[in-house]
Amino acid sequence: MDLNSIISSLTGNNMIGEIAKKFNIDPTKIVNVIKAAIPKILAAMQKNVGTSAGAASLAQALSNHAGQGFSINIEDGLKILQKIFGGNLGSVISGLSGQTNTPNDQVSNILASVAPNLLSMLGKQNAGGNVVNLLGSILGGGGNTGNGNTAGKVLGGLLGKIFKK
Repeated sequence: MDLNSIISSLTGNNMIGEIAKKFNIDPTKIVNVIKAAIPKILAAMQKNVGTSAGAASLAQALSNHAGQGFSINIEDGLKILQKIFGGNLGSVISGLSGQTNTPNDQVSNILASVAPNLLSMLGKQNAGGNVVNLLGSILGGGGNTGNGNTAGKVLGGLLGKIFKK
């Protein structure tokens, strides 16, 4: 699983239509927000797993969501986003809003709709594995033992994958 396959899975199923219908959002905007947001979400997850507590928390969340099928659960999604971004969630939403020319409330609804489904996908992929290595393989930063900061590796791998297209 790589960044492109995650984005393709999230944008290539009926989730786009369901989000569009539920929140009256143009499907093109939904796809654009997802494409812009997934790298940010994964990079924030990678940062969070830099501590043992963060890695354990994300591993538990992936395990909890692994068996779920597609659903739109805004309440769960907002909780997930708060855990991932903490106090930066508002600025992430504003940044994505500006980047995709989509109103903040729509970006928030899209992200909250996508978050549980992203965790489900990652949880199925991780199935008893090491969440740090999973994220490292997706973002191109490799595994991390938690003994150092891999932000440079993550950013380099992420930008490499984005600009390869």
